[in-house]
Amino acid sequence: MARFEELQMTIAESAKNYLDIFNMQVLIEQFTLDREGKFFLTLPNMEQPFPVSATVSFVYDAFQTGMTLYEDNEPDENSDVDTSVELEFTVKLPFMKDYPDIELLLDEINEEYPDTEPILTIKEIVGGDEPFREYEIHYSYGIDIEDTKDSELFDDIFQELKDMMELIYERTENYIDQSWYGGEEQ
Repeated sequence: MARFEELQMTIAESAKNYLDIFNMQVLIEQFTLDREGKFFLTLPNMEQPFPVSATVSFVYDAFQTGMTLYEDNEPDENSDVDTSVELEFTVKLPFMKDYPDIELLLDEINEEYPDTEPILTIKEIVGGDEPFREYEIHYSYGIDIEDTKDSELFDDIFQELKDMMELIYERTENYIDQSWYGGEEQ
C-alpha cells in the first residue's frame, strides 16, 4: 500500500497532466490521526472566478496511515479491514441565472461516463436580491491497494474528469456569458 504522501503525489502528477491545480490541502484529524488530501482543480487556462471546478479528495484512516509505516505493509489474509482508498469527486457547475436543463446534462454525463454513477446535489442559497442555486455533481472510485501506485489508472481517471468538465463547460458556456456578462460580446 502506498503511503499517504506517495498517493498524494501520484494524484498530483496525474491531475496536473490534464487539469490545473489551484489549491491543495492536507487535513489531519487531531484525535484519530485520519488524514485527508484534497485537490482543487479547474480546466487549463481558465481565469478566476473559475466557471467549472472540481474537488478530488481521499482519506487514510488511522489504520491505513499506521499500516504504511511498516516494511511489511500487506494486510493479513484473514483480516477483514478495508484497505482500499475511496477517491471522491465533486464537480461544481457555474453560478448562473436561468440554468439549462440540469437533468438533461446529468443524463448526458451518465450516458457518456456510466462508471461514475453521478449524483446531482442542489443547494439553494437564500439572501441578496433573489435566491439562487448551486449545482454539484458527485461520484467516487474505490482504488485497491495494488492500484494506488498505478499512474496509468490515475491518468485515465483524470482524463475522464477533464472530459466531463469540458462537456459541462460546453453545455453551460452560453448561460455563463448571459448570466455573468449580461450577454455582452467579448
